[in-house]
Amino acid sequence: MSAATLARGAIVAAFGAFALAGGTSAWSQTRSSCLERTSSGLQGSDFVAAAARQSPAVVSVTVAGTGNDWVANSDQRAPTQWGRGVERGFASGFIFRRDGYILTSAHAVTGAQAISIVTEDQRRFDAEVIGIDRRTDVALLRVAASDLPVVTVGRSSELCPGEWVAAMGAPFGFERSVTAGVVSANPRYVPGGSGVPLIQTDVVLNPGNSGGPLFDERGRVVGMNSMAYSPGGGYSGMSFSLPIDTAMHIADELRITGRVMRGHIGARIQPLTVELAPAFGLDTALGALVVRVDPDSPAEQAGLRSGDVVLAVDGTAAMPYADIQDRVAGARKGSLLALKVWRHRTPLTMQVGVAEIPPDLAPRLAARALPRETRFGLELSERKGVLGISLLDPGLFVQSASGSAQRAGLRYGDMLIAVNDVQVAGLVDFDAAIQSIKESDTVALLVMRGSTRSYVPILPRGPQRAPVARGAGDATARTP
Repeated sequence: MSAATLARGAIVAAFGAFALAGGTSAWSQTRSSCLERTSSGLQGSDFVAAAARQSPAVVSVTVAGTGNDWVANSDQRAPTQWGRGVERGFASGFIFRRDGYILTSAHAVTGAQAISIVTEDQRRFDAEVIGIDRRTDVALLRVAASDLPVVTVGRSSELCPGEWVAAMGAPFGFERSVTAGVVSANPRYVPGGSGVPLIQTDVVLNPGNSGGPLFDERGRVVGMNSMAYSPGGGYSGMSFSLPIDTAMHIADELRITGRVMRGHIGARIQPLTVELAPAFGLDTALGALVVRVDPDSPAEQAGLRSGDVVLAVDGTAAMPYADIQDRVAGARKGSLLALKVWRHRTPLTMQVGVAEIPPDLAPRLAARALPRETRFGLELSERKGVLGISLLDPGLFVQSASGSAQRAGLRYGDMLIAVNDVQVAGLVDFDAAIQSIKESDTVALLVMRGSTRSYVPILPRGPQRAPVARGAGDATARTP
């Protein structure tokens, strides 16, 4: 979940410009289908077996990035002295293919320089970004591994309000934490959001949960955790997850082509609700209400206006909001769509051309570290005090961190106590302790930050391994 979203309760993406990927039409949920679920015999709150089955396929995601979108959107960050340069973010993810494909949140990896994942059995892998899609907040990662445990994927279209679900992830870094609640609404369109239908629950989500799975009582993944809606900066009982039907559709497109292509006509819309319909002289809450038309867009050229209600696309019967978005998103660039429009309580028909939304580009990942780093990229100083009297504690302190040390989260003011199991009190001790350490070794630095002591791993500093090889079924048209 975006830290900015948690802090401000602001979901800043614009309404979909008639531009969503497929996978939303299956969300038409009838009341009768939910009534039939009452005979299933599920008793609702025992997630012990479900969590145990999913846990091996849930991973922690650590990201090193360089400001810009990443700094604004990452779940959790370890800032540098002045808030500049490379920072670290943390999120969650889950493996859905044995050959190393992982789903996580796009906002957590946008702008990344390096990404690593840690599995339940504490294996660490460098991850490659196959592609991202900001509109649905999906990122597809891949690691160089095979025969990995995978989640069991269910169908989000089958979820009913009141059904028990549970989330798993790493809130605030606490790996594989489980929180449970019920589905509050399915689907839910968030005001001011991107127009993507979401699953609303009262499951507790915190920074670090983004990208983790939402699963049902059978242990099937039905969503990918995305955000909490909070006006005050804390959990307020409203959380949102991307339906797994949509997430898997996006993942397939990213895996095959590296991008998600969508048609659009340049109209900003919102669902026509039962409260709004009478104001426009309509009896049913079907269609999409136009709130803005982009200048010089196909919609403007066709004569579409703010206040129009698009009732149908290439059809005569009024359509649900999600179906209208599907029709436009699935249209090819340059094609024409016939819109049935309601204006001033009068039906109109107009032809509108389809443009294409530029796809999101996956971040380029930097090498893991510069070769032959001095002191892991640390600039250190000794504090000995003045005549034995000083407000600053004596010891070996970090003045600045770059490279491997910065990616590990070290920052100005940290105090170094030990290298592996060797105590260090000054630069001579530190240099002696690291003298025999190789570039391929993992090093544990005992660090004091404030009153807290913790060992921090400095990962191998050798050249980053080659990008993940793609199989014949992974034909790509990747953007360089």
